[in-house]
Amino acid sequence: MFSVLTALIPIVLILALGKGLSALNVVSQQGWLGLERITYFVLFPALIIGKLATVDFSALSLGMPVALVGAQLALGAISIALGLLFRQARDRIGVYVQSAVRWNTFIALALAQELMGGEGVALVVIAAAAMIPTANILSVSALLGFSDERIDAAELVKQIAINPLVIACVVGLSLNLLVIPILPSVTTAMDLLAQATIAAGLLTTGAAIEVKRRSASIANLLGWSLLRLLGLSLLAGLFAVWLGVTPTVLMAILIATAVPTASNGTILARQLGADASLAANLIVVQTVLSALTISGVFWFAQTFM
Repeated sequence: MFSVLTALIPIVLILALGKGLSALNVVSQQGWLGLERITYFVLFPALIIGKLATVDFSALSLGMPVALVGAQLALGAISIALGLLFRQARDRIGVYVQSAVRWNTFIALALAQELMGGEGVALVVIAAAAMIPTANILSVSALLGFSDERIDAAELVKQIAINPLVIACVVGLSLNLLVIPILPSVTTAMDLLAQATIAAGLLTTGAAIEVKRRSASIANLLGWSLLRLLGLSLLAGLFAVWLGVTPTVLMAILIATAVPTASNGTILARQLGADASLAANLIVVQTVLSALTISGVFWFAQTFM
């Protein structure tokens, strides 16, 4: 547990640095937007393609993707059931589902790097190949399904299909499975781009944290946040143990599921007519709480799994 806390410190510091630079306007809003787009469209896809194209899948079982996707589906369904049970407004139920199934990949990559080194980063990228498409499909489906606005579903399906991270997963897996050789110079270029991904992602994540007007009670925000931070890890961990994954893979699964929800969830909620303020509140609460819950998740895993 101490090692987890130690690993979290540099991550928290970089998040705080990003927020501080944003608050002091050292970098303009347009500058942050540019860095976020470069990270999203260039750096992160380079990391995904580079890792997926070279990883040895023969050493991995299907237990990892099955456990992760199973946990996302289960927690998404639980969120809908609880939202209906507690008579939440329709424009909030989709937000709860999105918060439950999406994850901050940059924090997961940084934590994997600190705790597991290069092997951990590779495993989290593999987790991303399973979780990113699933998270996008479930989030858009829930936000659309519980929205009162008329949305062009075909256009949204198209937007999911052209998501740069989804495309990067497809390209990386195709290069690997089809055994397509990559020029050494191209591999080196992708490695150089990938090295900047984690730092840039954490800085933009910190800068994107917005403490807006509270749109729900503290009990509501804490309850849903704890459900996400602890529930996704618990479900994925139980599925993984049942499927017999190795301890190393289990650690990567816990890293991928213990981190808070994605920091850009507010944008998607706003675009689809959901409660964007609630999405922003959940992102802030989960990001703050995750420093404690991540340590709790690993303590529980070491004690009982």
